[in-house]
Amino acid sequence: MKQGSWLKSLRHTDYIRSVLVHPTLSRVLSSSDDMLIKMWDWEKGWKCTQTFQGHSHYVMQVVFNPEDTSIFASASLDATVKIWNLSSPAPVATLNGHSKGLNCLDFFMMGDKLRLITGSDDFTVKEWDYETKRCVGTLEGQTQNVTSCCVHPQLHMIITTSEDNTIRLWGENRPLLTLDYGLQRVWAVGGKQGSCQFAFGCDNGITMLKVSMDVDSEASD
Repeated sequence: MKQGSWLKSLRHTDYIRSVLVHPTLSRVLSSSDDMLIKMWDWEKGWKCTQTFQGHSHYVMQVVFNPEDTSIFASASLDATVKIWNLSSPAPVATLNGHSKGLNCLDFFMMGDKLRLITGSDDFTVKEWDYETKRCVGTLEGQTQNVTSCCVHPQLHMIITTSEDNTIRLWGENRPLLTLDYGLQRVWAVGGKQGSCQFAFGCDNGITMLKVSMDVDSEASD
């Protein structure tokens, strides 16, 4: 394939909010404002092999279960998380607890227990026990919509971003550090696997953050 060559347009009927590549299979998930999640197989000419239906508002993000990648979770502005199996078009479970729409979610391990975190337009982040599907903690402190969230892979520290212009670090259900680099609203966080470095996308630029055990930080625009 030539560099920059066009492959194929993967179509929804409204804006696409997230795209997720399966770690081992030739499949890609896409979620959309059309309230659907679709699965595409590039070994079958990018054929849509499954459409997942069950949300009643925009589907903002999808993430795979790291313990079983035949399972994934989705966050929606209908204020729910839904759990899905790649083999079925209907959700296998629904998590309720936020009072407004969800923008983001992430899986992480807490000891030998699988957990989920979710960020919402109700300004909170919730932590869920995956086995019981129950909320086991709520982080409060953001003053606007929570736009993205992730968990530090070594330190088990929760990192959130918000439309209140801040990046926040949380540990043991309490705030550890709040950062505002003057770049206005913070929309996205990404981290390199096995690294303590994270990148954040903001209205007016990108900032990098290095997180250590004592929550020291270094940032550059």
